Amino acid sequence: MAKNPYFSEKQDEAFGEYFRRVLIQSNPNPDRIGCPDSQIIRDLVFRRQVSPEISQKATSHMMKCSECVRDALDYVAEYEESKQTTEE
Repeated sequence: MAKNPYFSEKQDEAFGEYFRRVLIQSNPNPDRIGCPDSQIIRDLVFRRQVSPEISQKATSHMMKCSECVRDALDYVAEYEESKQTTEE
């Protein structure tokens, strides 16, 4: 990831954490209304082939659904972990 020329590394990390908290808390959807299948979110995060229509629909939904953002962030952690184990 490219270094942000406007923030120190610590500021950049703090901004990222703040942004994650906002996304997770700003659009609650506890009944999971309209949520895509969790496998679609996982496929998007793991950069697997998903049709453009499904990708667009899922991504648009995620921008309005804290639960799906939380799922995506969990998958990001899983993806990062899987990359580390394959690089070793």
